[in-house]
Amino acid sequence: MGATISIFRRELGAFFNTPIGYVVMAAFLLLTSSFYIATLFISGQAEMRGYFASLPFFLLFMVPAVSMRLWAEERKLGTLELLLTMPLKTWQAVLGKFLAGLTFIACWFLLTLPIPIFLASYGNPDFGPIIGGYLGAMVLSMIYLSIGCFASSLTSDQIIALVIGIGINLLFFLMGMRPILDWIKDLSPALSTAVERFGVDYHFESISRGVVDTRDVIYAVTMTGLFLFLNVLVIERRR
Repeated sequence: MGATISIFRRELGAFFNTPIGYVVMAAFLLLTSSFYIATLFISGQAEMRGYFASLPFFLLFMVPAVSMRLWAEERKLGTLELLLTMPLKTWQAVLGKFLAGLTFIACWFLLTLPIPIFLASYGNPDFGPIIGGYLGAMVLSMIYLSIGCFASSLTSDQIIALVIGIGINLLFFLMGMRPILDWIKDLSPALSTAVERFGVDYHFESISRGVVDTRDVIYAVTMTGLFLFLNVLVIERRR
């Protein structure tokens, strides 16, 4: 695990030592908080349901912005070959970069904790769904990030990596959209059910209500593991 920790520290430091890291973090906080504040005053209820309902959409754009440089920059600068000659396994490098990105994203959510603190003084919120919402947000970020890491490993251009990552994330996001599911249901109810269960919103909605289902955990682990495995395969081809 020493090699993984070394990669983790290196990549996490890079997030906080480059302007793009702060730009992405600020954009996430500004967009999600502004949207939530607008819905809060409309609903007049001390809850974060509106905040968590918007996260699947915002994260599908913001998370690939975090992952786009993880491998694409290595390829562009020619440091990938140097990295692969180090005494570490490919999966250790992939895992280290993934954990660094996930930790950086977790910092985003830590900076939103003043919201539930404000709600506690504003009213009497139910903290069960709030905790479940944060858990769901991290699970969703984990899936989106693994997809983004895979996209970044495919190219040396960060913008192309961003577009590929957003495209794949959007596909899984749309699988949970009701109009699309209703259209598929007209063709085949069984197919509609299968497509829905592959969509991230189907599982995120369950967790954001404070309900942790074994099927949601299996889905998250499977999806994350699949795209990290694909990430390893792509990097292994360059050895």
